[in-house]
Amino acid sequence: MLLAITTDKSNAQFRIVGYLKSWHGLQDSNVTVDYSKLTHLNIAFSNPDSFGNLKTIAGLSSVVDSAHAHKIKVLISLGGGNLFGTLNNWQHFTKPDSVYNFCKQMLLYVDSNNLDGADVDLEGDIIGNNYGNFIQTLSSIFKPQHKLVTAALASWFANQVPDSCLIYFDFVNLMCYDFTGPWDSLHPGQHAPFSMVINDLNTWKTKGLSANKIVIGVPFYGHGFYNQTTAPYLDYKDIIQQYPGSENTDFAADTIYYNGISTIIQKTKFAMQNAGGIMIWELSEDATGDKSLLNKIYNTAHKR
Repeated sequence: MLLAITTDKSNAQFRIVGYLKSWHGLQDSNVTVDYSKLTHLNIAFSNPDSFGNLKTIAGLSSVVDSAHAHKIKVLISLGGGNLFGTLNNWQHFTKPDSVYNFCKQMLLYVDSNNLDGADVDLEGDIIGNNYGNFIQTLSSIFKPQHKLVTAALASWFANQVPDSCLIYFDFVNLMCYDFTGPWDSLHPGQHAPFSMVINDLNTWKTKGLSANKIVIGVPFYGHGFYNQTTAPYLDYKDIIQQYPGSENTDFAADTIYYNGISTIIQKTKFAMQNAGGIMIWELSEDATGDKSLLNKIYNTAHKR
């Protein structure tokens, strides 16, 4: 196995990127998120309707204002693992004859909501022949307006992502989790092992992505394997509440697998030496106080 070690320190800022889910609105999120611990906040998700207009998110303006008060960059994240019935819209608007106007509409959405850019989280089959041209077009429209263009990518579909489009991203969030899960309930175990971080980092460096543009993703959730047909998704905060002391391990009740405090610290230290930051899915799943994984990431990155 190739050991992913680099001395590339051209990126002066260690990024702490947090995703925040919005499908129930964001009215209460600004109360629960400690923006001071982040550098970037990705609002997940918005997708185009049949006219190419991105979804309006309730409470977005107050979250953007709160984050900007802490000098945090806020991006709208597009797509997601579940496209919420918009697959046909994505396929249409990323075609060569539609993509320019679509990207212009996206810029209008970003500007009108006082956002700092867009994060592209298109996964699996949606990444087709038009993906590279879509990213290049998005960059050509966003960059002159000083807007960020980032992506969430996973190694399981790395071969579908053209190497040539990676240059257009300001940075890339690697989804170093879900190695196993509900879709593979016959193979219970750790879904985000440390070895996955090394393998994913090497995969994308081999494709030409520079280390300082790579942000290592960590989960604030676990998968529970109770039997061969059930593999529920569990928030980290709920796991440690139900199983006292489980924050200090990576499994609970012999059936639930996640990343506890020590593994999160280990991954943060590795990212500090070998990548450009840490990404979190997802902020509302964190605990509070001395059991907060976000606090551990921030304190490790700032040596506190």
